[in-house]
Amino acid sequence: MRRPRLTALPAGELARGVRRRWLASAVALLLVSTVVLAPPQSTLAAWTDTEYGRGSLQAGTVNPPTNLQCTAGLATPPTFTWTLPVGGLTRSGFTWSLSGGFTGGGTLGASATSVTIAGGLLGIGTGTFSLVANGPGGWTSTPVTGTVGMLTAVIYTCSVP
Repeated sequence: MRRPRLTALPAGELARGVRRRWLASAVALLLVSTVVLAPPQSTLAAWTDTEYGRGSLQAGTVNPPTNLQCTAGLATPPTFTWTLPVGGLTRSGFTWSLSGGFTGGGTLGASATSVTIAGGLLGIGTGTFSLVANGPGGWTSTPVTGTVGMLTAVIYTCSVP
């Protein structure tokens, strides 16, 4: 058995084949390097939109009642009086409460200037009366306070600091 003989290519054809392989390798290397070395491009989503708004905020204060005074005595339950606050946010009313062993309280209109505490809410001893002005949105003023008391079932006391 004989081996088939390979025939040699002419020199010009051999050189063209080498050049074609070299050129194909260079193009492949260039394509691969651009894909590997090129950073990805960022994009913006098509659904984004620019919106502008405007608003304003304003600080406010619910001013407390002023000039709190009280009167009480023999068979005269405590009555607290005050001057309506000036300025600040608009009042919607007043809320008063008792503490320190006494229970009770209530709400009053925006133009109220006094409240009398019924004797049945007081027991023997002393406690605290508290009054706040109510404003919009549930805001309240700082409380103004006084002391109330009952010595016997008919002798009442009160004081304002």
